[in-house]
Amino acid sequence: MIKINLARVRKGKPEGVHAGIPAVPKIEIKELFKVGGEYYAGLLLWLVFVGMLGYYWKATSDIKALKEEVNRLKVEKTRLQGQAQRFMEEKNRIEKNIARLREEIQDIDTSKDIITTLKAYYEPFNSSLSFYTSYVPRTSWISSYKQTFDISQGLLKVELEINSLDYRSLSLYGNTLSRGSQKVLLTQVERKVNAHGFEYYSAKLTTERQLR
Repeated sequence: MIKINLARVRKGKPEGVHAGIPAVPKIEIKELFKVGGEYYAGLLLWLVFVGMLGYYWKATSDIKALKEEVNRLKVEKTRLQGQAQRFMEEKNRIEKNIARLREEIQDIDTSKDIITTLKAYYEPFNSSLSFYTSYVPRTSWISSYKQTFDISQGLLKVELEINSLDYRSLSLYGNTLSRGSQKVLLTQVERKVNAHGFEYYSAKLTTERQLR
């Protein structure tokens, strides 16, 4: 029977190394360049090249995306400018319509004021002829009649020509009108003869009445 002293064998083994497993040699970085340095230098250059290639690809992709975004923004800007132009044209059209409507409303208000004012003078203006003819003496008649109205002063002016067979009737007619008028002026009294040989008197009369 063979006996093996295990204690002696264990004493000869270095610490941290298991039995039956060869120890891994320690290699320092500086030794790598001593043995096969060209290989590692080439590998490093390739890594740098790949990194630059990746950076270039990413930068190219970003530039392409930015160009697409710029083009999209240009298209959007053009669309918005066209839309803004249409809005401005519509705004100008609406403002012109509003200005036109304001003018029309102002004209309507002015016309309404004029109509309202004229309405107050409508009846006395139209009844003036009846007023001046109602006092004509039986021996007299009116051959011409004209009346004008100054709306700013409310003044009615009448010019008429009256004929009479006697002079006294003309004077009486003038005195009668003076009671309802501010001013009565009898002028150009003439003695005339008609086609049948009858004599008569003709006079022009101017009178003014205040309607307000």
